[in-house]
Amino acid sequence: MPSTATLNYFGLPGRGEATRVALAYAGKDFEDNRMGFPEYGACKWAGKGLPVLEMDDAEYTQSTALLRYAGKLGGLYPDDALAALKVDEIVMIAEDVMANMFKCMGQEDDTVAKEVLEGKIKTLVGMLVAKLAANPSSKFFVGNSPTIADLQVHAVIKNFEANFLTGLPTTHIADTAPTLMEMQAALLEDPKVKAYYASKA
Repeated sequence: MPSTATLNYFGLPGRGEATRVALAYAGKDFEDNRMGFPEYGACKWAGKGLPVLEMDDAEYTQSTALLRYAGKLGGLYPDDALAALKVDEIVMIAEDVMANMFKCMGQEDDTVAKEVLEGKIKTLVGMLVAKLAANPSSKFFVGNSPTIADLQVHAVIKNFEANFLTGLPTTHIADTAPTLMEMQAALLEDPKVKAYYASKA
């Protein structure tokens, strides 16, 4: 990774949180440019979407691609093909959860929230719980140490807790999927992850 890099995203956890943690986990120095919505509306990426990672006069987009890149830098993405498949599957299930969560942004009431919570989110969170249970020898989704799969599910939990999506309870994962909270607790005890959040306190 270049000596200088900037990750541009909103101040919310959103689709940028997992990549932020993964870059820090890898020990990479980067500028964490967190912008508000008015600032985004006036920037060169308005309408094109975030996050954007700037490196060596080039720009890279697509949150999952950025997360996978950051994960490879820090040993959070497996070399084994089957393990990588398992990680990618979980990352994309979590991405689908976020896509449904974000349908609630800016809504005037909880109508959409009720629909997605009882529909797609319920199904997808159930899939995550089952995937975690399929690795009973570990607190994490794949193998015995954190991967970007754990970071992405952590980002889902952070988005619920951030309380910016109309009608979504901040404790939804704690109330419906406590084993995912246990995974997050183990992740947050990882020295590198703990150091990252301590630096943001």
